[in-house]
Amino acid sequence: MKILGIDASGPMLAVGLVLDQMVAADFMWIRPRTAGSHLVPWIEQIVNEFGRPDAIACGIGPGSFTGVRIAVTAAKALAYAWNIPVKGVSSLQAWAMQIPLGHRALITTELRGSAFYAGYYQAARPQPTPLMPDMAVNGSLPDAFPSDTALYVVGPLSETSAGLGMAGPLARPLTIALLGSSVALLAQTALIEGHSDTAETLAPFYGRPPAITVATPGTE
Repeated sequence: MKILGIDASGPMLAVGLVLDQMVAADFMWIRPRTAGSHLVPWIEQIVNEFGRPDAIACGIGPGSFTGVRIAVTAAKALAYAWNIPVKGVSSLQAWAMQIPLGHRALITTELRGSAFYAGYYQAARPQPTPLMPDMAVNGSLPDAFPSDTALYVVGPLSETSAGLGMAGPLARPLTIALLGSSVALLAQTALIEGHSDTAETLAPFYGRPPAITVATPGTE
């Protein structure tokens, strides 16, 4: 099966192709706000080289509102135009595909002040195992998060000592890329088994706005 994978939810735009479970192509651009100017040319280049895909996999977030919307809109339009299935997957879980086997990682994105999105995963094959649901965090991780466990931290929370400290004393930074091929590989089992979305039903997962506010008493 030939699967096109796209994601624009985080700090990069990613477009890739998996051909019979092997990575055939990957493009990545680290300025996601210009995603619109690269997404279509990269898809055209992949189609010219390998032909139209049999299915599309799309990272649906959580992450950048604009980036998620760009990727989902493109996936819906192409699935409709080519009359092929499309499958939405967690962008954070796709990112976790690059975690070294045997390790755990806290994947973070869209850090704004003290608020960010996060997913906690155990590296496994064929896909990472979610240890907690993808979440919006404001100020501190939930009490259920095991802060005494050795783990990697990926994304903006890994860039400061304070961010690493939030994940616990055994947290270490890890730099890995969210690849379009990872999005495709994450979706391939569901697509092969016929479990897909459609151009009409594919929807973004925004979680909730990362800039969370607390209502003032008496203003509800």
